[in-house]
Amino acid sequence: MVGSNVGKVGADTAEEGMTADEFFDWIERQSEPHELVDGMPVRMMAGARQSHSVATTNIVVALAPSAKTKGCRTTSSDTAVRTGQFGVRYPDVVVDCGPPDPSGKEAARPTVVVEVSSPGTLAIDLTDKIDEYQAHDDIQVIMLVEPDVTSVKVYQRDVHGLWTIEKYDDLEQSVDLPEINSSIRLWDIYETLEPQLHVVEEPESKPKP
Repeated sequence: MVGSNVGKVGADTAEEGMTADEFFDWIERQSEPHELVDGMPVRMMAGARQSHSVATTNIVVALAPSAKTKGCRTTSSDTAVRTGQFGVRYPDVVVDCGPPDPSGKEAARPTVVVEVSSPGTLAIDLTDKIDEYQAHDDIQVIMLVEPDVTSVKVYQRDVHGLWTIEKYDDLEQSVDLPEINSSIRLWDIYETLEPQLHVVEEPESKPKP
């Protein structure tokens, strides 16, 4: 979801603690996007920079065909992910491998979630999201994408339930996603955005005198 937390809604809600089920009923009456964080609806910034929207669309287009062969559906930020009794998030991309439910409000079995950062994204907000996603039993892959530079970070759950982290910064690299019978090239993520990109390089260490 674009942007950062810009306002928690309602003192009464904070005291009572809204559940995820209550949130899904409540959000239908709202005109602005929200997430549920620790039982509190949090208003999100609407709108997105073009680079954010293009990267998000590119990821959906790249993942959907292969994911479909495994019975999974690839959707954008309108699909909710329940992160606990008092938590609901809206990742920028969700690959849902659970049973289809045309009237459902949330992913049945979110297997891959993708967050595309934006200038308004707070580091602490992103850290909280990663923690929540890693605590979700169904989520196997968390992908963080910087749309304005060549930078992709991928968290994958291994066979022992432990999380590994890989960083990618070359357009010729591919991210393997066996969880959904797929892979995605960085070139596909950043297609049509290349002129705006530069590779993030680690500064060279200077020899000690």
